Amino acid sequence: VRRVCEATGGTYVDLEEPGVLEAVELDPTALFQGKRPIVIDEFQQGGDALLRAVKRWVDRRKSPGQVLLTGSTRFTTVPMISESLAGRVVLLDLWPLSQGELRQASDGFVQAVFGAASRLKAFAAPSLTRMDVYRMLCTGGFPAVVRLSGPARQDWYESYIRTITQRDISTFSRVQDLDALQRLVSVLSARTAQLLNLTEIANELDVPRSTLGNYLPLLETVGLVYRLPAWSTNLVSRTVRHRKIYVTDVGLAANLLGVDPKALADPLGRALGPLLETFVAGELARQRTWSRVRATLHHFRDHRGREVDLILEARDGRVVGVEVKASALVQLKDFRGLDYLAGRIGERFRHGVVLYLGDRAMSFGPGRIALPLSALWAL
Repeated sequence: VRRVCEATGGTYVDLEEPGVLEAVELDPTALFQGKRPIVIDEFQQGGDALLRAVKRWVDRRKSPGQVLLTGSTRFTTVPMISESLAGRVVLLDLWPLSQGELRQASDGFVQAVFGAASRLKAFAAPSLTRMDVYRMLCTGGFPAVVRLSGPARQDWYESYIRTITQRDISTFSRVQDLDALQRLVSVLSARTAQLLNLTEIANELDVPRSTLGNYLPLLETVGLVYRLPAWSTNLVSRTVRHRKIYVTDVGLAANLLGVDPKALADPLGRALGPLLETFVAGELARQRTWSRVRATLHHFRDHRGREVDLILEARDGRVVGVEVKASALVQLKDFRGLDYLAGRIGERFRHGVVLYLGDRAMSFGPGRIALPLSALWAL
């Protein structure tokens, strides 16, 4: 954002700089005397007074892109902000870096799986060892972490969690039990990629369920976790309605679980599967923000336990199912959930994909294909 501002000759304002917020609170209109675009960082600190000033200023001008607001929270869910700027703003969630961004690759999986099967079958995977995968999961996508390792990375994550829970959240919400909030982050990391059961978690933390119901949205507001809704249509009945919970950054989840690449290599370990699914869900969530095929992301599970890890549904109703397998071997039985889904929705089903830790694309019949994990960013 700073580079964009410098390249366009705009004005950059950081509301966390000493004295700046106080000046804005006294006279928010003074911000707009600078050269455009006006970039306001940590804008949520200015609250409704600032957003109302932005609203009035934008309404007097017809040219778009004159104001860029950046912040560390999803401002539409911040309790102290009621002004939504509806009709005047485009919202963009800024995720940790994707693998395509880190590797300078195409990041075209979401668009590709709604396209021709021939392209998927012809995919040639770049070289990727299992240890490469383990390191990738433990690194995650926070820019500051990518260049760190060992104790330095652990220190960064610990400071990040402490800062988010003790400072950032307190700027817009009064938390009565900070210890419970921090423990909740750890518990959710242990349950990443699982169905969210608030009653079980409340019992584990020994806090009222109502308290948990208040704390979880706070963690979503600051981008630590997100909930994935269940998918259903009128043709799929008695679907389990529980959402899945995911930690937004897989490296953060791995750190909170206390696992490193060596631990993930242990065949008796239990963290690899959930972390791998967390990684895949995160990559799909990132890609759907820029893919030409605009798709929603869900999970599926019915009352009989038939499930599909992740489902992409395009606006025109086409559906792609994605299963995540932490193994170098794929068998026909791994497509059972995808086959059930395909049988229920018929022509709407585009492809069923099993992402696995092997090194080649394999067809298992029409609309069913196993792809190496690297297809996520290399297609």
